[in-house]
Amino acid sequence: MKIINIGIVAHVDAGKTTTTENLLYYSGVIKNIGSVDLGNTQTDSMDLERKRGITIKSSATSFTFNNVKVNLIDTPGHVDFISEVERSLSVLDGAILVVSAVEGIQSQTRILFNTLRKLGIPTIIFINKLDRVGANFTKVFNEIKKTMCSKIVKLQEIYSEGGREVSVNHTFKENIIDNAIDVLSDLDEEFLDEYVSGVNHKVEEIEEKLFKYSREGNLYPVFSGAASIGVGIKDLLNGISKYLPFSSEDYEGDLSGVVFKIERTETKEKKVYIRLFKGKLSVREKIEVFNNDRVEKVKKINAIENGKPIEVSTIYAGDIGVLYGLTSFKVGDVIGAPNHRIKSISIARPTLKTKISSINKEENNELFKALTLLTEEDPLLELGRDENEKDIYVNLFGEVQMEILSSILNDNYGIKVKFSNIQTIYKETPKSIGTATMYMREKFNPFWASVGLKIEPLERGEGLKYISEVTTGFLPKSFQNAIEEAVLKTSKQGLFGWEVTDIKVTLTFSEFSSPVSTPADFRDLTPMVFMEALYKAGTKLLEPIHEFELRIPQEVLSKALWDLETMRAEFNNPIIEGEEFLINGLIPVENSKEYKMKIASYTGGKGMFLTRFYGYTEIIIEEAKVRERSTYDPLNKKEYLLHKLNVIRD
Repeated sequence: MKIINIGIVAHVDAGKTTTTENLLYYSGVIKNIGSVDLGNTQTDSMDLERKRGITIKSSATSFTFNNVKVNLIDTPGHVDFISEVERSLSVLDGAILVVSAVEGIQSQTRILFNTLRKLGIPTIIFINKLDRVGANFTKVFNEIKKTMCSKIVKLQEIYSEGGREVSVNHTFKENIIDNAIDVLSDLDEEFLDEYVSGVNHKVEEIEEKLFKYSREGNLYPVFSGAASIGVGIKDLLNGISKYLPFSSEDYEGDLSGVVFKIERTETKEKKVYIRLFKGKLSVREKIEVFNNDRVEKVKKINAIENGKPIEVSTIYAGDIGVLYGLTSFKVGDVIGAPNHRIKSISIARPTLKTKISSINKEENNELFKALTLLTEEDPLLELGRDENEKDIYVNLFGEVQMEILSSILNDNYGIKVKFSNIQTIYKETPKSIGTATMYMREKFNPFWASVGLKIEPLERGEGLKYISEVTTGFLPKSFQNAIEEAVLKTSKQGLFGWEVTDIKVTLTFSEFSSPVSTPADFRDLTPMVFMEALYKAGTKLLEPIHEFELRIPQEVLSKALWDLETMRAEFNNPIIEGEEFLINGLIPVENSKEYKMKIASYTGGKGMFLTRFYGYTEIIIEEAKVRERSTYDPLNKKEYLLHKLNVIRD
């Protein structure tokens, strides 16, 4: 049986989960359609999701239609859970982008579509909620064509939109054929030449061309309907196997897959979700993470068949499976060999760091253990502790995620928590090149190790790159690993207390003394060398920037422009859209954290301020933006060594 792995994505409240529910119903997987409002949908399985009526975690299900197995991943719509969407996109063959026919394109819609397009993921656009008052298919279609992509093809006629009598008809009438010919003429020179020469293409020929270019991700078919009453769902089901590509069936190649999701059972057993791109994987087989020493045995495998987990002995390339028994595997781990079809993407990064503590102080250790498990599911939480292991810190996207995290800790682990000291996450980057070397038996080096490091700045957005010019023949791998680990750990707090990024670190020199040297010697010495080299290079402070979309009534334009200037925003000239002004631009995260509530207040709820993470940019250093260190500063060698030697004595 052919397999297609698809994701269903949308802005919040576009009807994404309802669409998923109807796909499962009309494909015969479920007998009754669940309701988001009633909290009985298949994919929103968490109690918290059902209580709040929103998707928090991506969930995988499947159905069979037209003799094709469709693995479907339902993703969150709220921007605070964009990291869940990001992980799902890495394993897809195709996607369905749901857009509301009432609200139209939102900022999140553009973010998702641009990402799908950038990754080359073939996508069906489904314009939903045609039964709602205010629905306007033509307006939304033209908005997509104007602001997102001109290579879209309408496939249905719509009748009686804006009420429960709405219907759609999947027939190639004259205006639909004209739209398809226009798009195909831009994509296919041979087709254009034939058309200009007077060739009258058959409907079947036009359809075959649409299938081809859609599967390649070069055009986007537009379906429509009203998922809440089942309108347009059968057409959408038929469209999945026609307009989206099948998975490859390279069963004989070397094993290659990626971990895209981790869950835990009620007994806290780890469930590792993987997508296989090549080869096959069986129970009791030992598998390893690419470029890592971790090797573990698979104890059990579940495949997802028609909405239910089924225990199987083997899964094959192109499919999704749930593995048990892998205790150390993490989200993003590449299993076996790397593969060019494993997509690497970063839509967003958390911009807030907060201290989290248990209301009952005696439960703080239990809190840290619980957060460690949750960090396996969402690595972007980036759990951390200070040197004395008193304070616990996590990274977050926003207030909704904070509320959800608090509820999960209370409901699943019985721990009530509070958040404090919420800070915008700044970063640092080197100004220039810096080098440092510390030798054995010299002043301030009580360790049986010598280390030399060179630090260089990289382009914005490149992160941290570490390379070693010292061969493993000269310095054993265990010592090399200890140095790299120490570099990564020390880089979390630079000269001003923030993580250092866009930096290249090179190990230029090292030596050891056999048999007394240990990895701990290199692990303890490296932070002093790293910080000395960083001090010589100097660092610049970087602040996080959001891309924003502001929609406001015309009468408050002057106030909005004043606000944006005050917040140091960079923006384009306002565009008139009906009775609103639309303003797009870039704005510092720190200055705009409360602006959503402010806009809602002075526009009577009519204004809308939508943001997405854009990147980091350099700013002038102010004392208020310097972060207090949570560890002993290796730049202060006396204090650092006193602490280390006390730890060794203890």
